[in-house]
Amino acid sequence: MKEWGIKARVLVLALAPLAAVVLLISVHFVLTRIQGLEQALKDRGQAIARQLAPACEYGMVSGNRAILAALAKSALREADVMSVVIADMRGTALARAAVRGEEGEAPAAPQAEPHSFRAPIFQSEVAVEELRGAEEGSVPISATRQLGWVTVTLSPAATQAQQLRVLIESLLITLLGLAGTAVFALRMARGVVQPILTLTRAVQRIRDGDLGERVAQRSGGELGELEAGVNAMAAALAQARALEQKRAEDALFHEKLRAQVTLESIGDGVITTDAAGNIAYMNPVAEQFTEWKIEDARGRPLKQVFRIFDETSNEQEEYPIHYCLKEGRTIRHDSHHLLMSHDGGKIEIQNSAAPIRDRDGSIIGAVVVFHDVTEIHGMARRMAFLASHDPLTGLLNRREFEERLKLALEGARSEGSQHALCYLDLDQFKIVNDTCGHIAGDELLKQLAHQLQKEIRQSDVLARLGGDEFGVILEGCSIEKATQIADMLRETVRNFRFVWQKRAFEIGVSIGLVPITADAGGLTDVLSAADSACYVAKDHGRNRIHIYQAGDAALTQRHGEMQWVHRLRQGLEQNSFDLYCQPIVSLKGEAGAPGFYEILVRIQEEDLVLPTAFIPAAERYHLMPSIDRWVIDNVFTMLRKYFAQRQGEGAERAVRFAINLSGQSLGDEKFFEFVAAEFKRHEIDPENICFEITETAAIANLARARDFISRLKKMGCHFALDDFGSGLSSFGYLKSLPVDYLKIAGDFVRDIVDDPVDYAMVEAINQIGHVMGLTTVAESVESQEILAKLRDSNVDYAQGNGIEPPRPFYEVLGLPADDWHAVRNGARAAG
Repeated sequence: MKEWGIKARVLVLALAPLAAVVLLISVHFVLTRIQGLEQALKDRGQAIARQLAPACEYGMVSGNRAILAALAKSALREADVMSVVIADMRGTALARAAVRGEEGEAPAAPQAEPHSFRAPIFQSEVAVEELRGAEEGSVPISATRQLGWVTVTLSPAATQAQQLRVLIESLLITLLGLAGTAVFALRMARGVVQPILTLTRAVQRIRDGDLGERVAQRSGGELGELEAGVNAMAAALAQARALEQKRAEDALFHEKLRAQVTLESIGDGVITTDAAGNIAYMNPVAEQFTEWKIEDARGRPLKQVFRIFDETSNEQEEYPIHYCLKEGRTIRHDSHHLLMSHDGGKIEIQNSAAPIRDRDGSIIGAVVVFHDVTEIHGMARRMAFLASHDPLTGLLNRREFEERLKLALEGARSEGSQHALCYLDLDQFKIVNDTCGHIAGDELLKQLAHQLQKEIRQSDVLARLGGDEFGVILEGCSIEKATQIADMLRETVRNFRFVWQKRAFEIGVSIGLVPITADAGGLTDVLSAADSACYVAKDHGRNRIHIYQAGDAALTQRHGEMQWVHRLRQGLEQNSFDLYCQPIVSLKGEAGAPGFYEILVRIQEEDLVLPTAFIPAAERYHLMPSIDRWVIDNVFTMLRKYFAQRQGEGAERAVRFAINLSGQSLGDEKFFEFVAAEFKRHEIDPENICFEITETAAIANLARARDFISRLKKMGCHFALDDFGSGLSSFGYLKSLPVDYLKIAGDFVRDIVDDPVDYAMVEAINQIGHVMGLTTVAESVESQEILAKLRDSNVDYAQGNGIEPPRPFYEVLGLPADDWHAVRNGARAAG
């Protein structure tokens, strides 16, 4: 309503109350008449039934049905009576009469529902022969018992017809009333609004510069004063404009010489023309930009010197100076043009022009002002480019890529088209960054981006999504064709050779391929699917393509690992991990040998969760260093309690605990400092600790693992190479790893009883370990038969559920469970 005009507002204010009153009166009248007709029908039916009931008493008492039938038929003479039924108390009809149609047939059932009315028939105390006198009122009659019922059925058709007539008549009266109200309101509105509209139009013309506009003063009261005020305002403005114009012209005349100096010194180019559009003056900046001297340019048409071109089409345009010279209009071009100099060079300019007037207001020429925006425009284009492109490779960036992907998804849903998304993650790219630096890595990405751009179709979209990840949208492409293109991209990356400072590098790429169809889901769903498929490709050996399919077992596994991430982080925050111990027993019965246990971590939920369920996810998402730190901190805290309670009993010399470390912890430069600080903080003797590292982790970080082991061994710690035989199984690495224990992988130990190859492998590993001075430990010993075989093979130690299953750490230490709960609660509170 805020945007309505004054006419609409006045009309609504005048019409709405009158219309509401007319409608209310009409509705009240219709409802009253309809209810009255309905009630009249009911009263009439009840009256007929009550009048007929006493007359039936004689026929009921005497059993004369002919009398009753005559009474029933006589009631049919009443208008609207459809039927009469006279029945005894048992409901047996003694007489019945109904309206019949022509030739005696029953009439068609009326459309309206009939109304039935009942009245009781009583036997009075007077004798039957005295009934006649009773009807004349000479004998009082009082009912003693009920003889039956009279039921009269009336048709409401006539009443409803009257109601319909009332409704139609009321509707016509209402429409006439509304029409009269509208005419009345329009006449009222016109009388109020017309002067206001006249004033509004006058004010608009005055606002637009027509100060000669005046309003005829025909109204009285406030409107008359307003009309006089508008005329006075217009006259005052016209006078003020005239005075200001004269003052400006005088000032311009007196400041001509000063303006000349100013024009010589400003940084914008200025060109003035005469009334014919020929150049009269150019300041030094204009001479510089156009490379025309004022002596050569004076008197020439402006278009010969000030030659501008459209920035997009590069076609020459005629400067519209005639707007200033003929129409007195000011020109301002916010868009950029190209100005061609006398020698053919071009610069980007922004320009404006205005007419020059004399004292009398006559146009005597025009002034064109322009300045160089080449650098500013270049920066704007660069900023616009960077908003949607990657500054390193020049490809689209992630933000623009996601916008294009949204369009592809919308097209798939609305048009039924099919596209595909390729998610590319480079393999071995980190090697280039680590060995040659990030400058080399950046150069690799630029060269590779150029190669990939040449391999895709013109309609496809290639973008750098961040780091060493790229995305490709294959528009209008089936999954079969997309697989071919993805394989071509994979081959392109595989065959690409990057040379930096005489060193050549080969890289690969893992590609996740996702079909984009009508049921592909949203942007997040598609990107998540592509990312998951790419990780599956990496897990399956890298340099390959994995096509996303709903229900894919590999993708399901990755999704499960992603769920583990949340649970692991929650476990670290809430301190819900648990520590268990499993003994590592000597097979040679060495007297005085210290007790040896491996620390095992579990997740405390409804059931204890074994590491095999969550370690892959923890390693993939780099949570193992945090878990390793948690284990060391809590193990050392419990050992401090244990040694404190057994001080003086030689407990420190009687026990040794093995703690597993991940390869990610070995690669953490600050992890050694953490371990050393924990030894010092908890006052734990390093002789009691043996750290276990897997063969694969040690080889992957060989130099750092060797340094880490050497530094901790100097402190007194022991080391075990865990799970040997399951990885690269190169005995040569053992020479460079100063470990104390060699743990034989359980994959070989489990079947040594039945598999001679596994038995030979265990013997070979054990023999080489002994030659190198290492103590051997067999893992996963599940039976006494395996244990006997290991003794025959001269293995030093054994570990497994067949010897003793893992037990809670506090139980092995002989500490109460409350101590362990206190340690965990304390860590939770500290966290």
